[in-house]
Amino acid sequence: MQVSRGDLLDHVRAVTSHARQGHGAWLLTLNTEMLARGSRDPGYWGLIRQADIITADGMPLVWASKLKYPARPVAERTTGVDLVDAILRLAEVPAFAVIGGVSPGATIAQYGARAVQACRFVFDGRVDLSEKQLAWFCEELVRSEVRVAFIALGVPKQDQLALELRTRLPFLVVTGIGGTFEILGPDGARAPKWMQRVGLEWLFRLLKEPGRLWRRYILNYPRGIALLLRDCFR
Repeated sequence: MQVSRGDLLDHVRAVTSHARQGHGAWLLTLNTEMLARGSRDPGYWGLIRQADIITADGMPLVWASKLKYPARPVAERTTGVDLVDAILRLAEVPAFAVIGGVSPGATIAQYGARAVQACRFVFDGRVDLSEKQLAWFCEELVRSEVRVAFIALGVPKQDQLALELRTRLPFLVVTGIGGTFEILGPDGARAPKWMQRVGLEWLFRLLKEPGRLWRRYILNYPRGIALLLRDCFR
């Protein structure tokens, strides 16, 4: 699996360029939870390997790249939160859709008129990945002339939907962003910059939502780190 060595600006440019030219792409932000899931489930590993662009979502992947490729490591991490925040701040926001998330409209409204006008389709109901629902999503995205779809469903459902949309709508740029709209929203909060720099954003989130996130970070996070280390020193 090839992780992009670019920085956030490179990936924002990739999204907007693909959207403008109608080439389409699936951008996946890879984190240690996904690595751990992939180690247990070959089917999931095979799924995410089909992404067109893979970014390092988390400092452990950046550090691992510096160990394995010291001459040309990953420049910096690109998280779903950073990517969405940067795109919604653009002078020209590409026509986009949101599938999933909690009250994404409230988050988008914070970015002003350009972002609100660029938002062409929002679905925050239950996603079941049925053929009927997939066909309806495609119909609405085409009708609304959407070019970028943010899928805020969590793993693995957002990856499954991303691949379906990427396959059915070759002009569309899709990316899974998890809980990005909650973090960026009016009631959300992000870890201080120093915690982000030293790779402790996971701890900030765990302390805020221990009941929901303990399994992800206590059980899956160490497994993902172990896989990275094994790959570095193989």
